[in-house]
Amino acid sequence: MRTALVQMGSEYDAAKNAARADRLVREAADRGARIICLQELFNTIYFPYELNSRHLDLAEPLDGPTMEHMRGLAGELGVVLIAPIYEKALDGLLYNSAPVIGPDGNLLGVYRKSHIPIVSVPSLTGVEKYYFTPGDTGFITFATPFGATIGILICYDRHFPEAARVLALEGAQIVYVPTATTGMSRYLWELELQAHAVDNVYYVGGVNRVGVDEGGSESHFYGSSMWVDPKGKIISQAGDAEDEVLVADLDLSAIPRIRNDWGFFRDRRPDLYGSLSS
Repeated sequence: MRTALVQMGSEYDAAKNAARADRLVREAADRGARIICLQELFNTIYFPYELNSRHLDLAEPLDGPTMEHMRGLAGELGVVLIAPIYEKALDGLLYNSAPVIGPDGNLLGVYRKSHIPIVSVPSLTGVEKYYFTPGDTGFITFATPFGATIGILICYDRHFPEAARVLALEGAQIVYVPTATTGMSRYLWELELQAHAVDNVYYVGGVNRVGVDEGGSESHFYGSSMWVDPKGKIISQAGDAEDEVLVADLDLSAIPRIRNDWGFFRDRRPDLYGSLSS
């Protein structure tokens, strides 16, 4: 399975960001990628760095101009495209979402970010609870027409191992983690994604935005998008300064072999884990 992550810089103009993503998605498809994932809130700046009601107008419905563009692009290229946006479900009901578009241009479904942070430290501010309703989809997987079953965790979701495990139990072979992260989280970036991959024996693709948002905060997003294999090894990684398309060939047949050898799922004791949900 050839797949790609697209990391890019952003500005306060959805149409310009969509055009930039269009160019990079085409590059990924030209390089043979069948499933392509953009970063968290790909068509906007990372606006939760401040509390300002003007940013609420960045939200778009699933049939809005950004998704219309991306659906047409996926249909033209014949790819599965994960295009995370600020979703307006209703007035006042706004989600941090990751729509999954099929190669025919139709939606396969949408995952809505479950864990919504509020953090303010010297190197990182995220007042997401002001902007986003906690997701109502649960941790779901998507069966793609290319034979791969995929799951999605959005940014802050990656700090919760329970979410990563649910996706494994729901059949995920590849988990995509679209992200907009900077500052103190960098040391966790590799550590957590490798841990999810090895604990759950699936591939993980983490895609982060890069550079400084034009018209946004002064924070530098460190990019460093990466692919991790089911044994926890980083198999490829992007840089920390430029737009980049990170393509990887994933051997999905390795997953059942490793799971059988390691026995992590055989030896689970869910009868003992009740306190996790109490």
